[in-house]
Amino acid sequence: MKKLKKRWAYRVLISLGLLTAGCVALFFALPSLLIAPASVAKSDVILHGAISKHSAADKYVIDLYRQGVARKIVCVSSQVSKDLYPSDYVRDSLISQGVPAEDVISMRLPLAPCGGADLPKIVEFVKANGWKSAQYVTHPEDSRYFGSLARRFFERDGIALAVSYSPEDKEELTRNWRRTHWKAQRIVSETMIIALDRFYSECR
Repeated sequence: MKKLKKRWAYRVLISLGLLTAGCVALFFALPSLLIAPASVAKSDVILHGAISKHSAADKYVIDLYRQGVARKIVCVSSQVSKDLYPSDYVRDSLISQGVPAEDVISMRLPLAPCGGADLPKIVEFVKANGWKSAQYVTHPEDSRYFGSLARRFFERDGIALAVSYSPEDKEELTRNWRRTHWKAQRIVSETMIIALDRFYSECR
């Protein structure tokens, strides 16, 4: 009986050790799992959804515009407080940096439980303007999951979609990310969002 208990305890310890090692390995691999290769394609519109104080995406979007990737830019955001939409401020910022005002639009989205719930509205906006292709600029850690999700919504309506992010954002986010609170917070939060969205049909 004692030998059986020792053997059982040994197996439990081995299993716990393997589980712990797997969790640690998964944690260290999160950036590679979350960040997809950036895809840039000539499009009708650039959708700018990477609005953050920890982002160089504004500069990246301007570079794409000046390279001729697309001739229109739509800054996309939901409200953060009453009548306050970050997309309005980003539009003003792009204009102040030389983008013609007629080529930049602020798209105001209602508050939604998840990114997937906003996608039908964005697709409808793109269709209403007669655009057939879009370049979506997002956050690096959101690129694999959001890219896969967004392509389903766009492509079933016949709209080609490419998803990319600022190379500067990727470099900054992944540099010593485990030692920097906001970086680890964003990466772990994205992982939790992906897991949670699986339970809600409106988010996937």
